[in-house]
Amino acid sequence: MKRNELPHVQARMTSLQGMALTCAGYAADMLTLTFGPAQREACLHIQCSYRLATADVILFDRIDYFEPSDALKDRWRGEGLEEADFPRDWPDDDCRLFEQVKQLPLDGMSVTAVEVDQLGDLTIRFANGMTLLALPMSSDEQECWRFWCDARWPDQHMVVCGDRVELHGPGDGCSRICE
Repeated sequence: MKRNELPHVQARMTSLQGMALTCAGYAADMLTLTFGPAQREACLHIQCSYRLATADVILFDRIDYFEPSDALKDRWRGEGLEEADFPRDWPDDDCRLFEQVKQLPLDGMSVTAVEVDQLGDLTIRFANGMTLLALPMSSDEQECWRFWCDARWPDQHMVVCGDRVELHGPGDGCSRICE
């Protein structure tokens, strides 16, 4: 991210402070989060590395998409399989990420602080002590995470890439955040 882009990104992300996480989901290994009431809804999609943790425990991370769920492992053990013999192929919806996101308690998940650094690392702290980290791992135009709030910035997604920040508008419209 260019130095002059950071204040613009930070200003947009700070709009999350005080908003409650109302929905957590996924599309493959992309984490999808919705904050606030429907009329002010803000959305965050994270495609880079991420994790949600307390001070002591990582609750889930992107890599959990590639691991079978605890329930599936328990079923295989019940069928007499040893861990070394677990199948390598299993349905995506039986992954550990989906299992953990579905169990996420949304109570107390109001945003207390949001920080973005020069590399595009995003930190969101919640009132219940949990912290979400998004860590871009790309040095090129690959999309890392995107944020939008139609009530404040109609039809405009802020897209953080490995090497820049873009504003995506209706249709194919795309511009740099600092133009």
